Amino acid sequence: METIRAYLQAPGGLRTPLAVRQAGPAGGLHGLQAPGGLRPPLAPSPPKSEVIRSYPLPPLPPDRFYSERLDPATLGDGALVFIEDSDPFDRYTYRLSSVIYTGKTAFQNVLIADTCNFGRTLVLDGAIQSSADDEKIYHELLVQPAMLRHPNPRDVLIIGGGEGATLREVLVHRSVQSATMVDIDREVVELCKEHLRTWHQGAFEDRRVRMVYDDGRKFVTDADGRYDVVIIDVVDMLDNGPAQALYTRQFYDLLRLRLRPDGIVVVQGLEFSFLDDKAHAALARTLRTVFSEVHSYRVHVPSFLSCWGFLIASNWFVPRDWSAAECDRAVEARLGTQWLGHLTGDFFRACATLCKETQFLLSLPGPILEDGVAFVPPPDIDDVEREYVQFPILPAK
Repeated sequence: METIRAYLQAPGGLRTPLAVRQAGPAGGLHGLQAPGGLRPPLAPSPPKSEVIRSYPLPPLPPDRFYSERLDPATLGDGALVFIEDSDPFDRYTYRLSSVIYTGKTAFQNVLIADTCNFGRTLVLDGAIQSSADDEKIYHELLVQPAMLRHPNPRDVLIIGGGEGATLREVLVHRSVQSATMVDIDREVVELCKEHLRTWHQGAFEDRRVRMVYDDGRKFVTDADGRYDVVIIDVVDMLDNGPAQALYTRQFYDLLRLRLRPDGIVVVQGLEFSFLDDKAHAALARTLRTVFSEVHSYRVHVPSFLSCWGFLIASNWFVPRDWSAAECDRAVEARLGTQWLGHLTGDFFRACATLCKETQFLLSLPGPILEDGVAFVPPPDIDDVEREYVQFPILPAK
């Protein structure tokens, strides 16, 4: 997708494309111009009425508080929406309460907006990358299994991760002496520093951080450092574009040379379910040409409207051999009991437990990702549907 699309949903159902400009200092909808210079109808928000409940609310821990969900009526008759059209068939509409920034860097289109359902959201080239209300489940599952399982992660390399949340999850480990973050788009990182503070929480200022604004493939080729954990958190499109060079066999051959003997690589593994497995499966096959142990896990990320996959690769780590109790002990010893919001030993084991159909699909041979070779996914596999069966089902002889 080459453009960011936003629409003004007017009364009567008509949609008018907006030439959206950067929001004003207050972060509101100032500066949004429709064709012809018209502004969106912004009704003033009425005061919230007190919600009366017939039951008491339980007390919360000190780091939590109650908040009422946004009332759609307070947004007035007009609606500003973002339409994600990264899927070739379906369109997904997200209603916005404000646009914080929209523009184009040297590499990609950028939209930062406050959505009604998922909070502040980062959109790159028309696809949601991260949302305030659920980024923690994504970043915890991306970073923490590898960091917690490694016996002593001292030097960490992050490729991508412009929001700074991946960096945040790395830096909470006291063992980390250096964290090198390589991102090609300095402008996006600067925008995230300014507008996504609850993501990075000051991680960019940590003295252990080395920021490199360069192509990740070039950095790995030219660098001579060695790392305990490498995290690949780049855009998720196998569209034969520039980012695909970070998913190929040749790239992982290079990356293997940058790992210490007990090193672990974790890769954000694209959308992943038994209905959308081909890209993830190709990436898994590709990693297996380089590493002896490659394992898939996944988690539902609500703002992505799908399950998201991850791949953890090494020459020694087998997730099923890491008990839930061992994981929980590592969490308590290294991070304490308050930092993580989602990951537990049982939850990670559940994420790494795949259904029968998914296991079948991952077991099939197929293409691997190679430099200079376009990714052509295999055809779909459909079941032979039967209109009638004999009940009860009898075991096959």
